[in-house]
Amino acid sequence: AIGGDVQLIELGIHGPVTEAQRTALDRVNRSQRHLLRLINDILNTARIEAGRVEYLLEDVPLADVVASVIPMVDPQMNTAGLTLKSSVPEKIVARADREKVQQVLINLLTNALKFTLRGGHVRIGAGYDEAGTRVRVMVTDSGIGIPPANVTSIFEPFVQVQVERSQRLEGTGLGLAISRDLARAMGGDLTVESELGVGSTFIFELPRA
Repeated sequence: AIGGDVQLIELGIHGPVTEAQRTALDRVNRSQRHLLRLINDILNTARIEAGRVEYLLEDVPLADVVASVIPMVDPQMNTAGLTLKSSVPEKIVARADREKVQQVLINLLTNALKFTLRGGHVRIGAGYDEAGTRVRVMVTDSGIGIPPANVTSIFEPFVQVQVERSQRLEGTGLGLAISRDLARAMGGDLTVESELGVGSTFIFELPRA
């Protein structure tokens, strides 16, 4: 309702809009989108904990899923001055819920966006585990990295990596917790390898189709 009313005002439905008013409306719009993300994260966490999430498992070509996700985050990456590249072989297929895989990937890419400075890069790759029974999607960034003491705790609800006080990062700290729960519910897992000041690689594993 908030977003809809803002759009109507911006379109001039209720009369002329000044530049100062457009600036204020833009702030309102960004705030309502942020609020909606927070509410969705909390609701998703509650559904997972209550066992109310349904999974439709099917053969999912990872290259197709990644290709569908990139346009959703590319504009934000460009605005942040980051380079996003993907290299996912067509032959890699997972047994998973396509929608949930998309959700996890968006969470990982958004996370990389938040913790990577302008001029940095984000890479998406894929392969198989050592046993060949699982597929892996790797999201690598050149961001600030994760302190060794936080590598495990970042997957807990409401935990976020601490950054400089001058940097305000939006979010609840639920994205990674939700992503790991979704991965595990599909028979996979979500882990991370990170070096402070160098960057991080999140490894999203799923059963091989």
